[in-house]
Amino acid sequence: MIKKIKRELNLYLFSLVILILFIVIFFYFKTNNTNNSDSEDTDFDDGLFYIAINQKGASNDNNGLYPYFKSDHDGPFMDLNFDKSKLPKNKPFKIILGGGNYKVPDNGFHIYQSGNINEYIIISNFRNEKVIIDGDNKDIALKIDGSYIKVENLEIRNSKLYNIQVKENNIIIQNNIIHDSYEDNIKVLTTASDILIENNEIYDFNREGIDVFGSNVKITNNYIHSGKKVFTGNKESHCFLAKGGSENVLFNNNKCEDVDSDWGGAVILGGVSGTKYTLKDKNGSYYPQGRNISVINNTFNHIRGGAASFIECIGCAFNYNTVNDALWGYKFVSGPNFDTEDATVIDNYIKILGNGYIALIEEPSEIREFDYNTYFVSRARYLLRGKSEYEESAEQSRQVVSSFVRNISQDELDSKGYEKNSTYL
Repeated sequence: MIKKIKRELNLYLFSLVILILFIVIFFYFKTNNTNNSDSEDTDFDDGLFYIAINQKGASNDNNGLYPYFKSDHDGPFMDLNFDKSKLPKNKPFKIILGGGNYKVPDNGFHIYQSGNINEYIIISNFRNEKVIIDGDNKDIALKIDGSYIKVENLEIRNSKLYNIQVKENNIIIQNNIIHDSYEDNIKVLTTASDILIENNEIYDFNREGIDVFGSNVKITNNYIHSGKKVFTGNKESHCFLAKGGSENVLFNNNKCEDVDSDWGGAVILGGVSGTKYTLKDKNGSYYPQGRNISVINNTFNHIRGGAASFIECIGCAFNYNTVNDALWGYKFVSGPNFDTEDATVIDNYIKILGNGYIALIEEPSEIREFDYNTYFVSRARYLLRGKSEYEESAEQSRQVVSSFVRNISQDELDSKGYEKNSTYL
């Protein structure tokens, strides 16, 4: 009887140990599977590629198809030097970067493949992790040479020329932090069109926050600030510039502040670019520097210079903006090949510091509507200037400003139909 009880007790204890062991193994694998599911590697997708510089097992010899290392070559790439031939050639894909600082290759991080109207190529971060694309003083950090590409949720910085260069069409740049370029933070080339730049913080640039040569570009809800002086003798920085034949560009609802812009203004509609960089029509004639460039409903603060310049710009507008402090208001200037025509300046509020002028009008610029503005100014002063000349080369056009300049009387201003309903405080 006692032996029977001992056998039953031993059997019970053995069963209990097996049960406990089973429970431990079950929860171990359940936890492991949960983690794998959480890391998004259970649903295999050959169009989704991961780069994770700080992940154990990350290697450029991996296939890049998993955010965490699994086995063999199943795991994330390690950095931006991975073999780009591993990316699909004929279908869109996503590149998802884990948190960390990624220095670009010598030629930059170069995306030359294209998505399509239904599915963009996407370059983004992994699960809100902080990702830095570091230009490492190379010429260009991110080169976008394909179409239908979206860049989002990244910090892009420290390039010798541009942090982002856009060459083709249907590009979206959104929700990024872009800073510390020695020229422009974003460069949109003449071949680029249908571009959206929105909700970015763009700062610490030596020349332009955003420099546009392309067409059909919308720039909205960005915070662009803190131009800096790096190159010896450079005294100008601008939040936005559209030139070189650019067309149909909207700069809307942005905040621009803390730039030095005594020659061109915080924003430049049109501009002065060399013939090498200016678009031509099918007959080989140069386009105007800017056509249908609109600066609408923006806020400008701490402008060490002027608010806006129209330079060889046709059908361009500076309307409904607030300029809380600037040394002067606007310039209407002819360019190397065309005069500024059909400009509108309507319903702006501008605070002019010191003895600055409200507007400089260079003959024979033509202004379609210039009215309903509000000025906080110590003295309402307008200037009339003779037409500039230009010394032209393939690389640049240098403005030789006319020595003729005089104040315009209020009667003369009224005779031109300007500022009849504007307010001076």
